[in-house]
Amino acid sequence: MRLPDFIIIGSSKSGTTTLYQYLCRHPQIYMSYPKEPEFFASRNDENYAKGIDWYASLFSKAERHQVCGETSGRYTHWPKYPDSAARIAQVLPNINLIYIMRHPVERAYSHYVQDIKYNQIMGHQLKVSETFEENIKRNNHVLEVSDYMKQIEQYLQFFSKESFLFLLMDDLVQQQEEMMRKICRFIGVDEGFNFIQGSPIAANVAHRYANGLLRSKMTAPLRAIPGVAHIAALLPQKVRNRVYQGLIKLPSYEKWIKKQYIPPPMRPETRQMLLEQFREPNRKLAEFLNRDLSHWSR
Repeated sequence: MRLPDFIIIGSSKSGTTTLYQYLCRHPQIYMSYPKEPEFFASRNDENYAKGIDWYASLFSKAERHQVCGETSGRYTHWPKYPDSAARIAQVLPNINLIYIMRHPVERAYSHYVQDIKYNQIMGHQLKVSETFEENIKRNNHVLEVSDYMKQIEQYLQFFSKESFLFLLMDDLVQQQEEMMRKICRFIGVDEGFNFIQGSPIAANVAHRYANGLLRSKMTAPLRAIPGVAHIAALLPQKVRNRVYQGLIKLPSYEKWIKKQYIPPPMRPETRQMLLEQFREPNRKLAEFLNRDLSHWSR
């Protein structure tokens, strides 16, 4: 039975998808598909209920020389998913854990936007129903996920600090090659592998699909006019794109789009309030990591 040798446990909206896709390129690494099995933390525990054999099946195609890994951001969504660390420790007591973190306020807002786009993609709700401020007032979850020290503390009950590789998303963006070598050393594969290969990865393209849904919604009234849909189908894509770009620039359409379908930005006063709220958690994390995180105070 093959099980993972390492897990990227988060944090959500901190570059985990990019990291996953880069690791998929390494011939000595086998990453699970789907990217996020969420075996140890899923809605209604539906994946955990499938049992260890199901989880192991996700790595059954790995070659003997490969190390196996997976990425599930929900594993650091405590207290919404309170049992992740304990479950991982029970099944995989010697696992290597990778935790990548991002500016906590920016991550929280990005998490809010992701939830909206997910609902749009899945067709649950196209219109934006609440602002970021309303969201965090109703449910503190996106802020809890950004309290990285609290998330880490759940794992330190079961794992030593040496079991972790802690990274910042800034490092992955600004020192990509160095960070990938560091990860390779941590999980025990050839660090000389060229991950970039002339084609940097632009991950998390879900927004493109969401934009497609919005485009479809916006142009629906035009396509409903008899003959318009047929004519549009005959036009080159570039022409249709120009028509669409002209359409969204109309003041009435732009206002309509932003009001109904585009997540509103975080208010400046909200950002300042959250910067102050995260000041002490960030101080504790900086001390724990022995890293300067002062840029997270801005």
